[in-house]
Amino acid sequence: MQDEVALPGGNVGGAVRVGDTVRRPTGPWTPAVHELLGFLADEGLPCVPRVHGVDERGREILDYLPGHVVPVGEEELTDAQLTSAAQWLREYHRVVAGFPRTARRWRFVERALAPGEIVCHHDTAMYNMAFDGDDLVGVFDWDVAGPGVPLDDLAMLAWVSPLLFPDDDAARMAHGLHVIARAYGGTDPAVLLRHVERRMTDASDRIEAGQRAGDPGMLRLGEVGEPASTRARLAALVARTAELEAALGTR
Repeated sequence: MQDEVALPGGNVGGAVRVGDTVRRPTGPWTPAVHELLGFLADEGLPCVPRVHGVDERGREILDYLPGHVVPVGEEELTDAQLTSAAQWLREYHRVVAGFPRTARRWRFVERALAPGEIVCHHDTAMYNMAFDGDDLVGVFDWDVAGPGVPLDDLAMLAWVSPLLFPDDDAARMAHGLHVIARAYGGTDPAVLLRHVERRMTDASDRIEAGQRAGDPGMLRLGEVGEPASTRARLAALVARTAELEAALGTR
């Protein structure tokens, strides 16, 4: 077998590269995620890893998606990268709307899709995206995919990009929200801002529920201070809502 190279990040599941593949631990949600990835690949959606089964250690085998992963807190996504990511999300949401809506076991829930829901990636952050220059070329770490609304994925993109630092300059954060909303289309940046509070509160609640249930990935997040860190950042952001809305030109 080829040498294994640990990939950066991996607080939830841990991933290693083996040649042109990535190996990751599996769970009860894996069949649903593999069905989703297979559907997306068959539909021709770019930037999605193909599934190549399970290895002798029970780990899933996925395509390795080459590209530059922008390090959180060290580099910022450019406007062009934000635009590329938001445009890919729009296409993903269009394609995934055709995914069968029947009940499946996802990581955090087992049920069918409710009216108005799609299967969201639920972690569309810069640490799960690979770029070639300004172009998005890969989206990985699909383990927490599951029912949601399109704005959930946009909110996650905003949370770990223009809103990464809640004490940042308001005009700068507002600009990033406008870039995302404009690239995705049909989205009010002020509505997106408000949805971030709901999305990240839900995410924190899910992490805590997973920790109580003994989910190894969620327990590893606890070791790096989650969800307490997210809740503290979110409180700081929410306290500036009026200021940010003013910067967006909505007040």
